[in-house]
Amino acid sequence: MLARLLWLSIGTFLIGAESFVVAGVLPEIAHDVGSTLAACGQLVTAYALAYAIGSPILATTFSRLPRKPMLIAALVAFAIANALAAVAANLPLLMAARVLLGVSAGLFIPTANAVAVQMVPPEMRGRAIATVIGGMTVAVALGAPLGTLIATQTSWRVPFALIAAVSLLASLGLTIGMPGKMPVTSASLRQRLALAGEPRVLKTLLVTLFWAMSSFVLFVYIAPFLGRFGIHGWEVSGAFFLFGVASAAGNAYGGVIVDRVGSLRTLVAALSVMVLVMGAIGTVASLGTGVAEVVAVLALMVVWGAAGWAFYPAQSARLVEVAPGAAVVVLSLNSSALFFGQAGGAALGSLVQQALPLPDLAFAGAMSALIALGVLAWSQQALTARQARVPEPAE
Repeated sequence: MLARLLWLSIGTFLIGAESFVVAGVLPEIAHDVGSTLAACGQLVTAYALAYAIGSPILATTFSRLPRKPMLIAALVAFAIANALAAVAANLPLLMAARVLLGVSAGLFIPTANAVAVQMVPPEMRGRAIATVIGGMTVAVALGAPLGTLIATQTSWRVPFALIAAVSLLASLGLTIGMPGKMPVTSASLRQRLALAGEPRVLKTLLVTLFWAMSSFVLFVYIAPFLGRFGIHGWEVSGAFFLFGVASAAGNAYGGVIVDRVGSLRTLVAALSVMVLVMGAIGTVASLGTGVAEVVAVLALMVVWGAAGWAFYPAQSARLVEVAPGAAVVVLSLNSSALFFGQAGGAALGSLVQQALPLPDLAFAGAMSALIALGVLAWSQQALTARQARVPEPAE
């Protein structure tokens, strides 16, 4: 059954490769378009906001359309947007291409997640989500390092052109490899907003938002951060590879752990490690830039990737538990929360790196993860109290 989700995973791989490669070539983009690092960092913010806002609107607009054509159309639009980014002559044009990329990704990923959840039995949901999102973590492990390496040897534009071409090929694969009939949802925008406004759902979505902020406040500026340690060019690709392999492993085992011990325990463990590891990265980076610090930071990046990506399948499964009758809609909302968090992390990172030393980016990430952990405890306390108020059935 999980093998049928491979084409969805390939789509998320391409989206992840484009999304994450930007962090690796941000200094090159800034130099080429004649802008500042902070201004180019907003390319991530624009992409994330386009995804977060556009995803529920598009999902509502096309809610009654068959899933297969929708997924194919989203991937074709993604290919076109990559082609536009590859030829963008200045920052405004590149920003517009990134907005289109965010909109197309915002249609593809939530639809793919929702289809995956409804194609498998309930006891396999964690692994189904991990399979689809696994494409994104493999993109961190392979796509982002390879794209960064290609960019350093040629131009930052080349990876965008390659992703555009492969995305078109992947859309043909979806046409051939996916079943014609897949689950359809017809929730309106008002229903989606009403669901997002329910306290139990809203609190859970806030956990996603602050978790995303905790990673992206540093990840967006990871290239200049690593540059402090003398890591440049192809060496950044190597650091991305370590991070990505750990992320892929964390995502895969996160889905398995969820199915064995439950989503709540997995979330608590993942967020607790995130608080510690981000704080440790900031501390090590503040101590110096010698060989020992370089080794320590790279080792901590491995832990960061594993813990950070173990979170996502657990959080997706928890949302389905919180709103079991609206799994498709709540997973779409979760994607929006993730990208609102990515936008917030990129914006916060821009402010921090302009006003404070670069190590403080990691401390900001640790604080965001701690807030996510606090919101998780708050939401669980409210859920437990709500369940306690439900009267026992009469015997």
